[in-house]
Amino acid sequence: MRDGTGVLAGDEPEVARCLDERERAAVAALVREVRQRVRAELVHAALFGSKARRQARPDSDVDVLLIWRRLPPDREPQAGHAEAIAEEVAARTGVPVGVWSVSLQDLRQGCRTPMLVDALDDALPLWPPHTHLPPVPFTPDDARFCASRLLDRVDEGSEEVAQSLRDGSDAWVRRVRDDLVRLCTAALLLAGDTRPRRGEAVRRFLERTPCLPLSPAERAALAWAARSYPPGHVELDDESPLPPPPVDADRLLDLVDRVRSLVVRRGRRVARGGGFHRG
Repeated sequence: MRDGTGVLAGDEPEVARCLDERERAAVAALVREVRQRVRAELVHAALFGSKARRQARPDSDVDVLLIWRRLPPDREPQAGHAEAIAEEVAARTGVPVGVWSVSLQDLRQGCRTPMLVDALDDALPLWPPHTHLPPVPFTPDDARFCASRLLDRVDEGSEEVAQSLRDGSDAWVRRVRDDLVRLCTAALLLAGDTRPRRGEAVRRFLERTPCLPLSPAERAALAWAARSYPPGHVELDDESPLPPPPVDADRLLDLVDRVRSLVVRRGRRVARGGGFHRG
């Protein structure tokens, strides 16, 4: 599968150790069609995720990171077009390929997400050939940026939770669970810890904050949030069945407020000190 330069995209030895011939052909087709059809300048394409780490399960997707020179703030329509091409290639080849589009702006200090830092750390070059992406550090500025966005998401959910409680629906349970995970993740990021995801983030948060005074009910609520994801689950927002919480809504919402206040305090300390919060 040669691209327009006559180079076999995805056939570098490192990639060949991670992908079989059918997967490499699908990736080569994906990169070629994205370059030809998406109206933006592609700078790099790289394999990342479980395939790049050689930790994939039989049902794992082949994840391709696309780095564009410029993208609009909402990444559209370019990101959507690239995702549509990936779906076409997957349907045509039977290989579950997926793409993640970012811009060079997203790689700048103060704009990096932990998932992007981790993806670059794992990345194996697909295009241009033989061009390795240098890993980038996750800095305190990045942590403050990400924690602020997570706090915004939690704040956005407050009305959703209130409306659900007024309506007598159960939608608030999932939103509160997700907000607890977001807040635990934010606290970890402010400590420079980027790898934990979903339920593991809650468990790591508890390990790293042993002095945080929590009642047995609050500990039970956090344990519920941690174990509520199915085995191997990788997404935060999901529709899998959620077990009922071990405490009532008022106690859960009080816990959200407590952890939110902790994150805000830690964010201020990081801003003042210029380093991660290690306490």
